[in-house]
Amino acid sequence: MMGHVGARHNLGCAEVGNRNFQRAMKHFMIAARCGYKDSLDAVKQGFRHEDVTKEDFEKTLRDYKAACDETKSEQRDQAAVIIARERE
Repeated sequence: MMGHVGARHNLGCAEVGNRNFQRAMKHFMIAARCGYKDSLDAVKQGFRHEDVTKEDFEKTLRDYKAACDETKSEQRDQAAVIIARERE
């Protein structure tokens, strides 16, 4: 079950509020593996606080990078340049 990454991140935030850190990290790792930066930041913090194992953290980082690499394309880069020019 994957779901919407923003919703996954929000579930993680709710679990943090309930002080259920292990469950929160699971939600954050799922969202981060789909390329959601805010969740990756939460997983990094969880790793620092020893709520995430080194193996889980490394796998999440690899999957995050792979998800981000999948979304890269020449067309997206060109569109970003055009949008930046319009904002000037």
